[in-house]
Amino acid sequence: MKILSAVLGSPFSGSSSEKIVNLFIDRLPKEEWNTAVLDLSDISSEALLFRSKDNILSASIERILDSDVILAATPTYRATYTGLIKTFFDQFPENALSGKVVLPIQTGGSAEHALSIEHGLSPMVRTLGAAVASKVIYSWGEHWNEDGTPSKNLEGLIDQSVKEIIGTSG
Repeated sequence: MKILSAVLGSPFSGSSSEKIVNLFIDRLPKEEWNTAVLDLSDISSEALLFRSKDNILSASIERILDSDVILAATPTYRATYTGLIKTFFDQFPENALSGKVVLPIQTGGSAEHALSIEHGLSPMVRTLGAAVASKVIYSWGEHWNEDGTPSKNLEGLIDQSVKEIIGTSG
C-alpha cells in the first residue's frame, strides 16, 4: 500500500487548497492508498518556529518521512506560498524528501501568479531532495462554479495529476 500525505498550508479551514486536496484524495483507489491530511494550522506556532516541542508536529514530520507521495497545498501569499508551509518544511534536513514525489497545489486570486509554483513551492521541496510532479495544480476563482463546486477545467487538472501520481507510484 502506498502512503500519501497532504500538507495544508492555509491558516483557514475549508480553503480552496483544502478542497482540491480532498477532491484529489477522493479519486485515489482506496484499497491501494493510505492517506492522511495534515493541517498545519493545528500545529503550535511556537513549535513551527523551533521554540518548543509539539506532539502534532512530531507526528506530522514522521508521517511525511514515511510517505511515498506528498501533496503540498497552499494559497498564494505575497506572490508565493504561506509562512505556515515554509516553516513546516524548514523542519526537515537536507535530502529528507529524497525518493518522494511532491505534488504542489496552489490557489490564488487570478492566473497572474500561476508561475509561483515554479518559482517558489517547487524549488523549496526540491532543496529537500523531492521529485516534483509535472502536473502541478494552480487554481483561481475561475476554476470554481458559483455554487462552490469545481469547474470542469479544475476537475480535468485534478484528474491529470491523479493519473500522473498513480503512474509514478505504481
